[in-house]
Amino acid sequence: MTTMLKLLPKAAILLLAFLAIFLIEWFTPIHSDDYRYYLLGISPESHLHHYMTWSGRIIADYASSLILYTQSQIIYSVAAGFSTVAFCYFIVKTPSGTLSWTKVDYILFPLIFFTYWISNPNLGQTTFWVVGAANYLWTNLFVAAWLFYIYRITTQNIKTINLLIALLSFMAGCSNESVSPFVSLLSVLTIAYELWRTKSVSVNKIIYSISAILGSCVLILSPGNFIRASGKDFWYGKSIFERIFIHLTERVHNHLALIWIGYVVLFLLVLLVIFNKQIRANIQKSHLVSAALVVCIGLGTSLIMFASPSYPDRVMNGTFMFFLLAISFLAHGLLTSGVRAGVTGTAAVTALCGITFLWSYPMMYNAYEKAARQEVVRQKVISQQLATGKQAFTIPDYYFVKLQNSGGHFGFFHDPAVYGDYYGVQTIIKEKVKFDYSVVADGQQHKLANDTVAYSNTEGDLVVISLTPLSLQMAVTVDGVKKIIQPEKMKQAEINQQFWYYAPIDKGEVTAISL
Repeated sequence: MTTMLKLLPKAAILLLAFLAIFLIEWFTPIHSDDYRYYLLGISPESHLHHYMTWSGRIIADYASSLILYTQSQIIYSVAAGFSTVAFCYFIVKTPSGTLSWTKVDYILFPLIFFTYWISNPNLGQTTFWVVGAANYLWTNLFVAAWLFYIYRITTQNIKTINLLIALLSFMAGCSNESVSPFVSLLSVLTIAYELWRTKSVSVNKIIYSISAILGSCVLILSPGNFIRASGKDFWYGKSIFERIFIHLTERVHNHLALIWIGYVVLFLLVLLVIFNKQIRANIQKSHLVSAALVVCIGLGTSLIMFASPSYPDRVMNGTFMFFLLAISFLAHGLLTSGVRAGVTGTAAVTALCGITFLWSYPMMYNAYEKAARQEVVRQKVISQQLATGKQAFTIPDYYFVKLQNSGGHFGFFHDPAVYGDYYGVQTIIKEKVKFDYSVVADGQQHKLANDTVAYSNTEGDLVVISLTPLSLQMAVTVDGVKKIIQPEKMKQAEINQQFWYYAPIDKGEVTAISL
C-alpha cells in the first residue's frame, strides 16, 4: 500500500502529460500525407517500391502506414500520447543513466515536458500529425532511447552485448536525415573515448556502432533519395560552397529562432550555475560537459541541412531534441548538486514554463476542437458531392483560430489527386477559407429563403450558405438586440457553386435572423 501511494504522484504526472497530448490528437483529423500513407498500405512490396523510388525513411514510412491502417482515432491518440511521454522520459532519464523514477524527476519531467510544448519548432506537424509524428517524433524517440543507453553504457562501462540495443542502434541510424549522421558520429566517438581512456574497445560498442552506421546508410543511400534529388537542379546545380553560404545566411538563423524559448530556459539554468559559487563547486562537471556537447551536436543538425534543397520547420525537432538534452543535463546537475539554490532556481524555471503552458494549452484545445468540427463540415460536403456522382469538387480548407504561435497548427498540404483516390473520385480540391466555419457542424439553423440557410451559436459566430450571392442586408437579433449586417462586409468563400459568408456577432442566444 505504501509503495502504491509513493507511485501515485509519478503516475499522475505521466498520465496528465499523456492526456494533454491525447486530447489534442483526439480532435485532429487525418490530413495532408496521412491519406497518401494510408493508401500505401502495409505490404512489404509497396514499401520496397516506395524505398526504391521515393524515400529512405523505412522506419518512419512503415510506422505511418501501420498506425493509419488501424483507422482508429483512439490508436492515433494513444500513439501520440505515448510517443511524446516516452520521448520526454528518455530525455529526462539520460543524465542519471537509470529508468527508475527519482525525486528530482518531479521537477525535471515537468520542465522537459513543458519546454517540449511551449518551445517546439512545429508542434502541429511533429506531434499532431500521424505521418509527421512518425518522421519527427517516433524517429527521435528511437534516437533519444539510443542516446540514453549509449550514455549509460559509456558512463557505467557496460560490456554486455544486447541485441535489442543493436536493433535500436539501426533504428536510430535510420531516423531522419538531419539527425542520422550524428548518431553514427556519436557511436564512433564512444569507441574513440573508450580507446583513449582504456586503450581497448568493447565489442558491444563496435556492434552498436556498425548497426547505427548501417541504419544511416539505408536511410541516406536510398535509391529513392537520388531519384527525388535528380529533379532539384535549382539547389544541386549550385556549388557546395554556394549552398553552404545560402544555408548559413538565409535559412539557419530563422530556423534556430523557432526554439528561442528553449534557449531562454537553458540560459536561466546557466545563470544559476554562473552566479552561485556553491553550485559551481558541487555540480557534476560531466553534466556541464555533456550539456555543451549536445548543444554543439544540436547546432550541427541544423548546419548539416545545407545538403537539402528544402528545410521545413518540422525538421528542427531533431535540433530541438539535443537542446532538450542540454536542459536535462544542466537541470539534473542543479537538482543533484545538494545546493538549495539549485533546486529552488530549477523549480522556479519549471514554474515559469508551467505558467506559459497553462496559457498556451487552452488556445490549442479550442483551435483543435474547432478544427474537428470543421472536419465534420468537410465530410458533409464530401458526402453530398459523392451522392450526386461528382468526380471533381471542392472542400473548404481548415481555418485555425488564435494559437501560441504559427507552429501550433497542423500542415495545410493537400494533394487533390490523393484525396480523390482515398474517396474514390478523380480529384478533390481545397478552397482557402478565411474564417472559422465550425458552426455549420452543430450550430442553430435558420432558414432565410429556399436557397439560403444561416448557422449560429452563442459564441458569436454566424455562417450563411446560399446558392446565390447575397445582395440583401441581414437583420440579426441576439438576446433581444437587433443589428444589421451588410453582406459586402462579411468574409466570403465559394464552395461547389455555393456561397459561404461569415460574420462575427454578439455572444448570446440568436432569436431571429432575416434578410
